[in-house]
Amino acid sequence: MPPEDLPDRWQENLFFILWDDAPNGADSGLLVHLQRVPARDFQEARVVLVVEGEVASATLAGAYGPALLPGLRFEAAVPFTEWHVLVDAALNGGRGPLGLLAMHGPGATEVHVEATLRSELPVVDFADALDAVVGAMQADRSGPQMGRQEHYEQGGTWEGVLRMGEHEVRGRGLFVRDHSWGIRHEHNDFTAFWTASCLDGGRVFANAIGIPRSDGVVGIGAVAGPDGVRFTSDVGATFSPAAGIGSYDRTAVRFGAGVDAVLTAETVRHVPILLPHSGPGRYDNNAVSRVAMGGARGFGVMEWAAVLADEEVAALPEGAAHV
Repeated sequence: MPPEDLPDRWQENLFFILWDDAPNGADSGLLVHLQRVPARDFQEARVVLVVEGEVASATLAGAYGPALLPGLRFEAAVPFTEWHVLVDAALNGGRGPLGLLAMHGPGATEVHVEATLRSELPVVDFADALDAVVGAMQADRSGPQMGRQEHYEQGGTWEGVLRMGEHEVRGRGLFVRDHSWGIRHEHNDFTAFWTASCLDGGRVFANAIGIPRSDGVVGIGAVAGPDGVRFTSDVGATFSPAAGIGSYDRTAVRFGAGVDAVLTAETVRHVPILLPHSGPGRYDNNAVSRVAMGGARGFGVMEWAAVLADEEVAALPEGAAHV
């Protein structure tokens, strides 16, 4: 348990995205974004399940405690090497305003996921690099802002069962995950890209994280493989035809000096979710994608994070974009 005197905006985040990369192009997978906010005695998970193209989602919420929400279990059977993920929940079909998912609480579609995640890759620790990013942002308070956090990531392989109602598939593929804790307050026209990808059958993990500003991009990139992790502070990403909610089908990610690589991505499915506990009007558009880099292929999440415009907030149920 964290200390009792944590600030109101301190939270722990767990993020899992796993997708089937079968040769026939099966479109099945799971996204879970869990936020745990002890100072507010609250935790909330946005859950999206896709089973061969059929989508169901919900936001699950409950009191903060040592255990996760009922129906969710993330167990580190072997820390950083093997995870067991269990989801038992009742979700909703369809999308909400602006195409957003997980806009409602539990629904009528019973889902069940049992998956084992494995990784032989080193964990990528972004904490020090992101601290430098936050420092650069705070040097110019007129630009986008975010809070200081510990943050690490990993990729690997998974296999398991995905069931939605009576529709069940046995899947396998690649995953990316992150775990962070600290202050979450992303505001002041905040935008960012997050491009976590796993390639080469789980033998390579790559991510470039960047916050565009008027004077360029401040960010950090890393590529992890069996021989270790390489970092660069020179990163960029282009979303085509435009960054936004469900608005791009291609992404190009540049890793500069120290890595010197370009990752290209083609969107398979957009999974946009609201994250008001990260900041007023905050959303993540998670574009599940087929990716390639240096001859290796795999799966990635080309995420564009931003703050809703006033007209977009007006299209949502009252209060949905704020906490």
